[in-house]
Amino acid sequence: MVTRDEAVLSAADFLKKVGHPDRADSVVMLPETAIEFTYGWTVRFDFKEHIETGDFAQAPFTSVVVVPRDGSAAHFAPTFPPPAEYMALQASGNWPPQKGQ
Repeated sequence: MVTRDEAVLSAADFLKKVGHPDRADSVVMLPETAIEFTYGWTVRFDFKEHIETGDFAQAPFTSVVVVPRDGSAAHFAPTFPPPAEYMALQASGNWPPQKGQ
């Protein structure tokens, strides 16, 4: 079982080593936004430049990291479908969608 704190730490590690290693010092985790699903956790983050200035050009393109329960690698949530739907599709084994669906 992955706890909220473990999910946030895993997401931060992914972002700093894989997702945005060039901006590792700028990553700000938002642990209060972590949501638990059957498949795992979604955890949001932002960049400190965006938080400080409000400039959308400084915001991450995607701000949701998925931390699966099964121990597989943390990864960015797709931009579509919405995170809750993606997590439900993962949990049901219907991700990725088959061609023609």
